[in-house]
Amino acid sequence: MDRAVIVGTFEFIGFSLCKHLLEQGCEIDGIHYNKEKEDALINEKRLAIGRNANFYEKNYSSWINSKREIIKNDVIFIDIYDLYIKNELASLREKELIEEFLIKNLDEFKDLQVKIAFLFPIQWLKDISRTHSSLEDAIDILRENNISVSCFYLPVIYGPWQPKEFSFHQALANIKRVKINEREWIHDAIFIEDLICFLSNCSDKLLGESCLLMSSVTGHWQKCADYLSLVYNKNWDSPDLAKGKVIEKAIVCSVKYSEGLEKQRSHILSIEIPDGL
Repeated sequence: MDRAVIVGTFEFIGFSLCKHLLEQGCEIDGIHYNKEKEDALINEKRLAIGRNANFYEKNYSSWINSKREIIKNDVIFIDIYDLYIKNELASLREKELIEEFLIKNLDEFKDLQVKIAFLFPIQWLKDISRTHSSLEDAIDILRENNISVSCFYLPVIYGPWQPKEFSFHQALANIKRVKINEREWIHDAIFIEDLICFLSNCSDKLLGESCLLMSSVTGHWQKCADYLSLVYNKNWDSPDLAKGKVIEKAIVCSVKYSEGLEKQRSHILSIEIPDGL
């Protein structure tokens, strides 16, 4: 892959993917969402990228309302995972994304063999019929026009840069009252580096599939929670998901969960975290 567009480039997964692809020599158009409150760690992330001639940062509002350069074989990643977890889906401006980008550029996507990959939380499958039908309809239209659209449904992702909304981050940051967010999926977990490695490796051969990504380690979230001495209901059942034609894919765990968590702890200690993060 020579070039990618990452919508949500300063979100947890979007940023980790962006940094990895830049290290691979890929050219990146990094689109960052406009929010009422700017993430206090965005400048830290800019510093982590540094001066890189292959990185072009763009504001979401300006980008979605302007003529965008679309190049042959572009891969477009759209990170919705973080917005869901942080309850900031309004920042996506779904109607504009669908009408002004996805549908408006449909012919161009087809002619230039563009591939699109959505990064969703696993709960999206559960809420799909009620809450997210507009975006699902747009994905169907793109696929009907032979455009490669892949959807990846993710459990808890942990590691460096994990947001404060996650219980693992809170425990590692020594926050006194750890709260398990109702939007946190407690039935599985994947280490961020393993996820990014998978996404990077499959980006050139995206087949337009819908995939539920799962850890190769059974009880991964629970193992992490026990390591961090989190208190949780061990009898919580995994809710039914509207899987349909979704394919389950196991992500190989490259490091032990404890090592992954300690990497996250070291990262938290290495950056100056503002109050409340």
